[in-house]
Amino acid sequence: MFHKDKRMKLPLKTMYYLSFVFFIVIPILLVLIVVLIALNQQFKSQAIENIKRAQEAVIADLVSDEDIMSLRLSHMVYTNNNEILRYAAETDTNDYSVKNASEDRLSKVINLVLEPEKDIISVSFYMKDGKETYVLNEITRSQYEIKQTKWYRAALKSRNRVFVGYYDTKKTNDLYTGSKKDSLILVFALAPDVTTDRSQKIEMVLYYQSTRAAERIKNYNRDYLSGKNKLGITQITGDDKELIFSTLKEGNFPARKYTRIKSPVKFNNAVWYVESYIKTSELTSEYWNTAIWVLGAAVLILLLAGYYSRYFLRSIVRPIEEISGGLRQVEEGNLEIHISSKGQSEIRNMIHQFNAMVRRLKVLVDEYEAKIKSAEKTQEDYFAAVIKGEITPEELNKRSKEFFMEHYAILGIHVEHYNTKEREDDCALKLIKRFEGNPRFASRCILYKESASFFLAFYRITEEDYSMKIVNMAEELKRIGNHEFGVHIYICIGQKKFGFGEFDAQVKEIREKMCLRHLKGADSIIDLNQEGSKMNKLLFLAKDYEKLAAALYTADEKNLNEEKEKMFQSFNNAALEEVKMQAFAVILALGNRFSKDYSNFTDVFGQEYDYIEKIERIEDIKSIKLWLTNYFAWIMDYTASKLNIAKTDAILKAKRYISDHYEEADLSLTKIADYVGLNEKYFSNRFTKECGETFSSYLMELRIQKAKELLKTTSFKVYEIAEMVGYYNVEHFNRMFKKLNGISPAQYRKSV
Repeated sequence: MFHKDKRMKLPLKTMYYLSFVFFIVIPILLVLIVVLIALNQQFKSQAIENIKRAQEAVIADLVSDEDIMSLRLSHMVYTNNNEILRYAAETDTNDYSVKNASEDRLSKVINLVLEPEKDIISVSFYMKDGKETYVLNEITRSQYEIKQTKWYRAALKSRNRVFVGYYDTKKTNDLYTGSKKDSLILVFALAPDVTTDRSQKIEMVLYYQSTRAAERIKNYNRDYLSGKNKLGITQITGDDKELIFSTLKEGNFPARKYTRIKSPVKFNNAVWYVESYIKTSELTSEYWNTAIWVLGAAVLILLLAGYYSRYFLRSIVRPIEEISGGLRQVEEGNLEIHISSKGQSEIRNMIHQFNAMVRRLKVLVDEYEAKIKSAEKTQEDYFAAVIKGEITPEELNKRSKEFFMEHYAILGIHVEHYNTKEREDDCALKLIKRFEGNPRFASRCILYKESASFFLAFYRITEEDYSMKIVNMAEELKRIGNHEFGVHIYICIGQKKFGFGEFDAQVKEIREKMCLRHLKGADSIIDLNQEGSKMNKLLFLAKDYEKLAAALYTADEKNLNEEKEKMFQSFNNAALEEVKMQAFAVILALGNRFSKDYSNFTDVFGQEYDYIEKIERIEDIKSIKLWLTNYFAWIMDYTASKLNIAKTDAILKAKRYISDHYEEADLSLTKIADYVGLNEKYFSNRFTKECGETFSSYLMELRIQKAKELLKTTSFKVYEIAEMVGYYNVEHFNRMFKKLNGISPAQYRKSV
C-alpha cells in the first residue's frame, strides 16, 4: 500500500483507517456487487419457479381429471358385462314408452356408477342411426359439429380407447342449459367395438366434465390483473398452437415486452401446453426493493464500523472476548468462573453483573436439584405411567388417592394429515398446547401423547349433564385442529366410569373402537354411550371380511372373486338392514387393513366419506351389490397401480400377471416363474406354501370363475367361453368345470 518507511511514519489513526478502507470497505463493496447480481438472478429464477408451480397445479387438475374420468368411463362401459351399454342401446327405438323406461333405467344405473363424482355435466350416447341419448344434461351442440372434432374422429379410429377433447364456453348456456361463461369443459370419448357393444347401435360414449383448472386459471388472471400476484396471464394451448382456454378476448403478448413460461400436459391422444405471459420487468420488480435495503444496510454498517472501530478495539472488544469465554465455560457447566474487571464503565458493570449472575445461577441450580430429588410425581406423570404399563391402576390408586375420586371417561383422539414442514412430533406438541387453551379441556383433562397421531385423555366428570358438554368440547377441539393446524381429528368418547377397576378395560375399548372412524367420515365423533351394541356387532362382523379386505389390498383378483361370491350369497336370504350391516363391516375391515400398513384409507378417493349415510340411502339389496361391485373395482385399480405391490412381492406379482393373462392357453408355471425371475421349482413350492394351493389349481379356479361369470351374463356358446378363459379343448374345459362345480357348464347356465 505504501513504502514500509512511509507507512511506519504515518499516524496510527491514519494507518488504521487506510487499512480499514483497503482491506474491509473495498472487499465488502466487491462482494456486495456480486451478491446483488446473484440476487437479481435469484429473484428472477424464483419468480419463474412460482409461475411453474402455479402451472403445475393447473396440470395436476387436468391430469387428475383425465386419470379419474378415463377410469370411470372404462368402468361404466365394462362393468357387469357391458350392462350400461345394453341399457343405452335399448333407448334407440321409436317406441316412446320403451324408450322412456330404458332412459329411466339407464339414468338410475349411471347415477349409482358416478358416485361420488359431482363435476360430471352429461353422459351422452350417440347412435349410428343419428339418434342420441343424454343423462344429467342435454348438450346443445349439434351432432355434426361434435363429430367434426379431431378427438371424435380419432376415437372412431381407435375403438375401446379413451380420448380427451374440450369446449371453452364463451357465454352463458353455451354448451348446455346452465353452463357458465369462461368454463373449460373436458370431453372423454370412447367408441365401443363389437366386443363391448354387441348391439352395434352405439357409435360413441361421451363424458362431459367441468374442470377445476379453468377456475384456477381465472383466479390467477384476475389476481394478476389486480396486482395481487406475479403469475402473469395464464392460458392453455394445443400442440398445433390452437388456443384451448383463455379468459382474455385478445391475447397479444409481444416477445420484447413479455416472457413466456410454458409447461406441457400429456394426454393419451394429445399434448396441451399451460402458458403464462408476464411482463419481463415484473420478474425482478421485488428485487429492487430488496437491493435498496441491502445497499442501505451495507453503507450503514460500514459507517458505523468505521466510526466505532477504534473504540471497540480498545475498550469493548477485548473485555467482551473475556466475557464470551466465560459464557462458554458456563455453557459447559463450569459455575466457578470469575472475570477480572476492566474496560469502560459500562463494560466493568457488565462484568460485575456477569459474576453476580454466575453466583446466583449456581445457587438456583443447587436449589433446583434439591427440589427435584424431593419432588413427587404429577397427575400427568401417573396417567402416562399407567398407560405405558409401568404401574397398574390399583397401584396408582394407592399412590394418589385423589386420581380416582371422581367419575371419569377416557377419550381417544386420532390425528391425521399434518400439512406442515415441521416434524410431526413438534406439530403435535403445538396442537396439544392449543388444546390446553380450551377452558374445559384445561380444567378437566389429563392428556397422554402416545404418538404424534394418537392421544389419550382422562376426562374428570364433575356434573350430571356432562354428555352434551363433553361433545361440545370435542367439537371445539376438532375446529382447532382443522382450522388452525389443517389436520383431521377423530374423537372416541368412552363411557362414564368410577374407580380403578374398569380403567384398563375402558382404555382397551377406546383403542378397539377408534377404527370406526373409517365409516363415519372426516372429523367424526364416536360416542360409545350411544349404539354400543351396533358398534360391537360391526367389529365382530369385520373379522369375517379380513380375507376379502386382504385380497382387495393386495389386488388378488381370484381370492377377491371367491370372497365376494360368498358375501353376495349370504345376502340372498338376508333382510336389507342386515345386508347394510355387512356392507359397513366390509368397509371397516378394509380401513383396518390399510391402517395395519400405515397407509391412508382416504387416499383411495382423495377425500373422506360418511359411508353410513351413503349406504343408508340405498333402497334395495341389488343396488347395494352394484355399489359394492363398483367400489371393489375402484379399490382394486388403486391398490394395483398406486401401492405398487406387484413390484415388490414375487407371489403378488405372479397373481397380478395371472389375472391379466389367464385367457392365454399357453400360460404355464415356467412362463410365470420366468416373469417373476425365480427358479421354477422354488417358485412352485413358494406359491403353494403362501397361497395354500398349487399354481395349476389357482389358475384353474380363476378360469372357471371367469367362465361362470360369462355363463351367467352372456349368451356365448360353451366352446366360445372355453376359448375366452384359456381352454382350446372344450371337452377338457367341461371336465374341469364339472370337477370343480359338480355340474356341466350347460347345466350351470340353466340353474342360474
